[in-house]
Parts: sequence; structure tokens; C-alpha cells
Amino acid sequence: MPQASQRASRSRPTWYVAVHIGAGKHGISTKAKEDADACMSAALAAAAAVLDAGGDATAAVESAVQVLEDADATNAGCNGSHVNLTTDGRVETDASIVDGGSGAMGCCGAVHGVRNPISLAAHLLRSQHKSVGPRQPPIFLVGEGAFQAAQAAALATIDYTVEPIAAAAVARHRAKMEDVMQPWSSSETVALDTVGAICIDGHGRSAAAVSSAGIALKQPGRVGHAGCPRLGCSATVATENYSAAFSCTGRGEHLMQAGLLQQVERHVATRSSSSSTPLQELIHFAFDDAMAANGGVPVEGGVIGLVQRQVSCVAPQPSTKKRKRPAIATPPVTRPSVDFVAAFSTPSMAVGVCSSVDNDTSPITHILRLATSDQLAVHVHQLGASSRTVHTTTDQ
Repeated sequence: MPQASQRASRSRPTWYVAVHIGAGKHGISTKAKEDADACMSAALAAAAAVLDAGGDATAAVESAVQVLEDADATNAGCNGSHVNLTTDGRVETDASIVDGGSGAMGCCGAVHGVRNPISLAAHLLRSQHKSVGPRQPPIFLVGEGAFQAAQAAALATIDYTVEPIAAAAVARHRAKMEDVMQPWSSSETVALDTVGAICIDGHGRSAAAVSSAGIALKQPGRVGHAGCPRLGCSATVATENYSAAFSCTGRGEHLMQAGLLQQVERHVATRSSSSSTPLQELIHFAFDDAMAANGGVPVEGGVIGLVQRQVSCVAPQPSTKKRKRPAIATPPVTRPSVDFVAAFSTPSMAVGVCSSVDNDTSPITHILRLATSDQLAVHVHQLGASSRTVHTTTDQ
């Protein structure tokens, strides 16, 4: 390898990105898997491009979620054949984004006519850093006020009289409206609406983002977990020893009432201290506590996370061939260890992850499936030595 390339490889910061396109019941056909893999791979590539160009974690997750909102394979975003509609046939979207580096966030809910709701949420986040005078910029906007803020910020909008809602989405909506009491078929493909992205950048800063068009036939004005502060996504302010980001998907009312992400954050944070409890066990504890907070009803949904902490490792030993010297005390050696977590209680969850470890940013994407119903699947991938050789623990 030329010296210039070697220097570039050594100086490249190490970052990690993960995405999901919902938990639910994903199709098992080859096309369904190809469509899911394609949109997740494109989202990961968009985030990687931002990070390689010097962008931070917040910009990376915004870019990734924009791709997922625009993808026809998801039912997030402002349009598409899979987009969900309210009972009166409108598209209303929710989105939020959190910057773990500063703790700033931006959220929007029940938004109609904004092409990329995550861009509006990101605009509200960035506005927190530009506060001038006594007025505090809003963190959370909904409805018409959110649309007006998007217009004022020159964000892209959509006029549905010019660009009508996709015919397939309208047809599905009409079929559901004709018989809202029709029982759910066990063979029906159902995705629980939300898409999300999480990132830890080369400086250890974390960020998370989430976006949703909500559940089908939702009441106009309903805001789900994706639009609510720290209920759809969260990112922990980085410390020397710990940084984390999470994004969740599922039945929004369950996720909000149970505070699933707060339970996950609380339990996982103990692992950054003296706790040696396996990560997958901590996730189980979090879902158990969420169920208790949800009136004893198991939370229907899933969560992805990136968890970085410093771990001790063995320092290199001097060669025995060298002349013996007096023993010199050496300080403990630590290195960052990053785990990717995916946990879900639904039949399936679609996830993807990539990193710049070993200068290899090619994505890994999967539709993970639950082996047995009424259980919780917890997958833990250690992204340490190589993004190509992840260490996986699966607990079901």
C-alpha cells in the first residue's frame, strides 16, 4: 500500500452507525428482503459519507433517516405505497432527533406537508444552539405550526394536489376503512411504522433519530412515540468511559406509557460502571420493567442500540529475547468496545449496521426473526476487532 494511503487509513476516525426499518411482521419473499436490504444499505451509505466528510453523529443520523423516509419499502415519510394514513385520509408524520454531545433535541408531530420530517426535527435541534435574546427556540412543534416552521426554514414541502398520495396506499386505506373490524390475518405483512438511525462518531459523540407516519387509521392529530422527546430515540452525553444511542419502534402507546427507552438507558448505563451483568440480561430487565410500567402488558416493539465503553486489555509484553531489565510498572491499558444491540418482541425486526473499523464500511443488514412467539429476542454484536467478524450473542 502506498505511504499516503497508509497514512489516510491510520488517520481515519472510527465511527459506528446502525439503522432499523421497524419491528412487526416483515415479508419472507426474496423481493421483500432485497427491498429492505437495499434501503437500509443506502441509509448506512449516506451516513458513512457524512462521517467520512467530517460530519458529526447528528448530521449522520439525519442523513440516514432522510433516506429511509424517502424509501418506498418503508411506511415512514410523506408518501409512498406503504405510507399509513389517518382516518380522514391524510399523511401526518412524527420525528425526533437527539444530540448526545450537547443533550439538545428537536421533535415534531402530526406534521402534514413536510417532505422530510426528520429535517424539521433537526432544524429545531440546531435552533437550540442559535438562541438570541430572551426567547427560547421551541424544541417540539406540531400540526400547522410545525408546517409553518418548515416553510420559514425553507425546508422541502409536498403539495398533495400536485403529488397525490400513492395509489397503493389509498387503496389499502379504503380497504381498511370498509371493514375496520376485519380480523388480522396471521399471514399479513405488518411493519410497526417507525424507522430510525443511531451513531457514535469518531469523537465518541452519540446521536439518534427516529421518524414515523404513525399507525394506520390513526386519529388525526395523534402523536406517537417517534415525535415525543426521548421516547422514540435517545442519546447519552458522552463521558470518558461511556457513550450510547438508542432508537425504538413498535406500538407507540406501549412505548410511551412504559417508557421503554428510559428503562433501557437506565439498565445499560449500569454496565459502564462496576456491573459485569451481560448486556443481553440488562435488556431483558429493561423490557420486564417496561411491562410492569405498562400495566403488566408486554411491550410490543423493538429497540436498537450502540453502546461504547472503555474496557481493560492486556498490555503488550516485551520480547523475552531482549536483555532483562528491572520491572517497570505500566499504567492500565484500555480500549473502546462497541456493542450493537437489537431486541424485539414482534415476529421480526429489520436492522443494519456498519462502521469504519478496518477501513471497511460495507453494511451488514438482516431481517431478524423471532424463533418462538411471545418471547423477547436479544441480539448483541460486538463491533470490536473487525466489522466483518462480529461476535454475536442471541438470547431468546
